[in-house]
Amino acid sequence: MTTTSPPLAVITGASSGIGREFARRYAREGYDLVLVARSGEALRALADELKTRHQVSADTHVADLTKPDDVTALGEKLLHGLPRLDHLVNSAGVAPEGDLADSHEDDLRQVIDLNITALTLLTRAAVIRMRRAGTGTIVNIASAAGNQAMPHFATYSASKAFVIKLTEAVSEENRRHGLRIVAVSPGDTDTGMGSSTAKNKRKPEQVVDTAWRAMAGSAPSVVDGRMNSALAVVSTRLLPKRLQLGIAERMMRRMS
Repeated sequence: MTTTSPPLAVITGASSGIGREFARRYAREGYDLVLVARSGEALRALADELKTRHQVSADTHVADLTKPDDVTALGEKLLHGLPRLDHLVNSAGVAPEGDLADSHEDDLRQVIDLNITALTLLTRAAVIRMRRAGTGTIVNIASAAGNQAMPHFATYSASKAFVIKLTEAVSEENRRHGLRIVAVSPGDTDTGMGSSTAKNKRKPEQVVDTAWRAMAGSAPSVVDGRMNSALAVVSTRLLPKRLQLGIAERMMRRMS
């Protein structure tokens, strides 16, 4: 009698926030998991929770994805070290605030290394593996901030613009190979990242629900939440660029 192993999802940034909620959702859906983050203790606690509650396999992979060697090791695992690879969620990210002139060089490198370089290389590894299988899904967590330039938040918004455009292009490259690749752009979300004290933040669970619906569709990128979606349309399609930038600058200056 032939048995089929459960589908497997790899989730980066799984120790907290949106990544953790992705792990919980995948476990409820019966996926085995590989959970990736820097915090081994937090990963192990989450893995134990999910194994006990949902009777799935949940392995941990401790990695600092700002470090090239750790990215290379995880990429090799995606290519060769797993029995199968059905879904990859690139949720790890960092969101520093402040003017470019006031930012430390190390902080800027971290944004680029994590939000751009690691995500690109892991997406590439997953695409190669999934093309061989003729199926697979990749979810890249971008940001509503990536839909327009954000003064006082410039590096972060630019890095997330990269995620959106990379994902849209790679999605189209791989349609004929049977892969589903989508960027999901949350707005202000209650993840503990950043200093915003705004009310009515979206919840990580809502972002995951949006992603889950998007996986069943065909759009290469989606924005989480009706208000965030409406703001993205207004800021990118209806307002002149100079006005967009002025509004964004005043908004971010008040928040900083």
